[in-house]
Amino acid sequence: MSLPPKTGIVPPPPPPPPAAMKFPTSMAPQPPLVASTGPPGTFQVELLIYNGSPFKDHWAYWVRSRTNPDIGVKIHATGNVGNGFELEIKRCIDLQTTDERPTKRVPLQWVDGKYFDQNAMLNNGESKIDNKTVCRFEASAFEVKAPEKTLNVVGNAVRSDIISSQPVFSGHMPFAFLFSRDYTSDIGFGDTDA
Repeated sequence: MSLPPKTGIVPPPPPPPPAAMKFPTSMAPQPPLVASTGPPGTFQVELLIYNGSPFKDHWAYWVRSRTNPDIGVKIHATGNVGNGFELEIKRCIDLQTTDERPTKRVPLQWVDGKYFDQNAMLNNGESKIDNKTVCRFEASAFEVKAPEKTLNVVGNAVRSDIISSQPVFSGHMPFAFLFSRDYTSDIGFGDTDA
């Protein structure tokens, strides 16, 4: 095979690579718009977010008392990936004096008072850690089971590569589905026409 004779003409350079396609980034979900005061006889339910650094944030539900928005009931899951989690209710907690102050409070919805028993929920003004429900709202939250053990441990040693590759459930479970429009309308919680 013979090469063509040299003519001094240089072939054109290859075309530039196509411009990188930029896809729109998904925006973080926005919290619901909730009125600062609710209808008479309702309770406001909030999502408490705790900084879990270096792990994922901790989440809990908060049902505030009718008389003081900083006193209420915290519903959350406690435990760890090695042993599993259990649901827990902290009654009559004051968010201004507790060592566990949330980094963010997100109002979720005003819920009809017929699903609550404020005196029982607040344990008649005494702080208490509980795993027994005292009203229909708490019972509905406890229908969601806490995550089981998700970390397989051999003996007492925990391999760091196993921990880093496992999804971490950071100690507080959000029961977000309770406030979806479909679920709340099915069980009659709150006004879902907002």
